[in-house]
Amino acid sequence: MSYQALARQFRPQNFTELVGQEHVSQALMNGLEQGRVHHAFLFTGTRGVGKTTVARILAKAFNCEKGVTGDPCGQCKACTEISEGRFVDLVEVDAASRTGVDDTRELLENVQYAPTSGRYKIYLIDEVHMFSNSSFNALLKTLEEPPPHVKFLLATTEPKKLPVTVLSRCLQFNLKRLSLPQIKGHLQKLLKIQSVEFEDSALELIARAADGSMRDGLSLLDQSLAFGAGSVKENDVKIMLGTMDQNSVVNLLNSIISKDSESLSAHLKQIFEMAPDYARFLSDMALLLHEVSLLQILNSYVDSSQFDRATINTIVKSTSAEQIQLYYQIVIKGQEEINLAPDSKIGFEMTIIRMFAFKIGQPGDLNRNNSQTISQSNTTTSINSVRQNSSPAAMSTTHNINTLKPPQSPVPEAMVQSEPVAVKKYHLKDITEQNWGNIFTQLQLKGTARELARNAHIISNNNGVLVLAIDKQAHAFMTDNAQQKLKVAIENVVTEQISIKLEQDVQVEKTIARTEQIQRDTKVRETKDKVQQNPFVHHMQNNFDAEVIQIKQGQNFLEV
Repeated sequence: MSYQALARQFRPQNFTELVGQEHVSQALMNGLEQGRVHHAFLFTGTRGVGKTTVARILAKAFNCEKGVTGDPCGQCKACTEISEGRFVDLVEVDAASRTGVDDTRELLENVQYAPTSGRYKIYLIDEVHMFSNSSFNALLKTLEEPPPHVKFLLATTEPKKLPVTVLSRCLQFNLKRLSLPQIKGHLQKLLKIQSVEFEDSALELIARAADGSMRDGLSLLDQSLAFGAGSVKENDVKIMLGTMDQNSVVNLLNSIISKDSESLSAHLKQIFEMAPDYARFLSDMALLLHEVSLLQILNSYVDSSQFDRATINTIVKSTSAEQIQLYYQIVIKGQEEINLAPDSKIGFEMTIIRMFAFKIGQPGDLNRNNSQTISQSNTTTSINSVRQNSSPAAMSTTHNINTLKPPQSPVPEAMVQSEPVAVKKYHLKDITEQNWGNIFTQLQLKGTARELARNAHIISNNNGVLVLAIDKQAHAFMTDNAQQKLKVAIENVVTEQISIKLEQDVQVEKTIARTEQIQRDTKVRETKDKVQQNPFVHHMQNNFDAEVIQIKQGQNFLEV
């Protein structure tokens, strides 16, 4: 006996039968009725939401014998042949198996010829993102300006992989994932048509497992009918899907929240005996935590929830919103890592243990509490022993120990006010090039003003005027603010009233900066000479033609 899968047997035959895609069907129906029909359509969306189905219904609408319409009759020859997959002017192409440019060229060779029996020749290309770049390039011109009798219908689950040049040539329709009530309602409708006995809770499990795909839901329904010998029961579906009872998820979470390790161990043992799908169990746990968080923070309850509202209320009262968020994060991370574990059981178990171990705001509670208890016990015992066996003087000492205050936190160095540094005063005549280095340390300058002083050279100090020449290499530091700070600092170390004059862009041979640079260069040169004279270096150069490229001195590299 020939049996046809439910997904094929109940495939929608017109736009009104589509489930959950009203935004697409309405746009297409209105366009067809008004005669605003594009030559290329792109249908995108996840698996099992109706991309190919919409394309076939659109092919019927184009070729229905009663005319181009948004409501094809489904009875004429063209509609019937399209439904049965034998309409000669509907060319369905699986792009995954025809990725090469030669396949595309062969496909387009017949584009110029008029349709054989229909009004339009339809090219339906499924999974079009599998085309190669060369195939896309070969398709572009025809896709942009096809003959009047040709329509292109493209379908893909990954529109991001399509070239922008293809996207810009098509009308794009994004088909949405179906909600749990939409899938469940459609499954109920089909089972009632077939007069099949079912339980609502079983259909809810199937709809949840379908994860937004109607085709997945229908395939699971087919499987459950076979498993349940023609009926759909909750227990049968749970066994088939490898899901646990709702109470198992709730009881496990309650054990984690209450920090009851014995209860947690007992519940884990029961779960392991059932050998469920551990990834699906974690998914159910995440679902429960999501619903608890909604009620806890937004005071909102999920109508289609598989968990009892009283149960969720109990969990909400037993823990904080922050802790629920931490549990949710651990569960989601555990789902990602379960395939990396030695096996799924270990990955699941470690995720639950991680939930049990961590608590918001109290890291290492168990260890810390134990150590505090032991410490307090030992301290009390020691003090009591001293009080019983010691003299009054010892008792007084013990009392002093008990009343000592804990040491205060050290004050940051930046907050401690240091003693003011004594500044030595100079006469103007003493400010010479010879002792400029000592005077420089007294100025206590910072930033650009300090660099300005490092690059200064004393020219004269006569008649109450101090003249400084600033090296032209330091012209970047000659800001008004830096000059003012330098003048004020010098005035503070001079005993008499003076005026200070700065000369810019002068070639100065001797400054503090130049002296320090000469010293550094000399030290580097000496280091290089020592390296070059090293016997090992000589040996490597003479025998292996080695060459010294860099010399590391401290944290610095010296170029040779």
